[in-house]
Amino acid sequence: MRGKVRKLTVNINVHATENEEVFKNRINQEFGEGDLKVETLYGHYGDEIKRMTFTLSKLEAEKASKKLLSKLRAFESGYILNEILKGLDRNSLYIRVDKQKFVQGSLELNGDKEVKIIINFYSEKDAKDFLTEKSSETF
Repeated sequence: MRGKVRKLTVNINVHATENEEVFKNRINQEFGEGDLKVETLYGHYGDEIKRMTFTLSKLEAEKASKKLLSKLRAFESGYILNEILKGLDRNSLYIRVDKQKFVQGSLELNGDKEVKIIINFYSEKDAKDFLTEKSSETF
């Protein structure tokens, strides 16, 4: 039997003043081993920006998604289900967590500088079932 999550993607833009290795380590600590691609881009003034894209598929993505939702601080207050459902677009869930808090080891929704997380489900029904299930486990 397949799970509900098809893929988990994490996108982070790492600027020249930030340590790329710190972000690589945090991604591995938070989500485990997966496919990490780093692309070098250049800003308006020629400053280097590393775009990191981390991907997990199927069972690994499902495990990481469950862990992610259980660790979101706002999830415990019940606020998250309504807030997260706003980020649901058909079968994809878009979450933005604070970049600085991420580096410090915690996950907190909505930061100025963010870590973008996309969870792709097999269907919209799977997405809603997964989120409702995770929400009820927390309370």
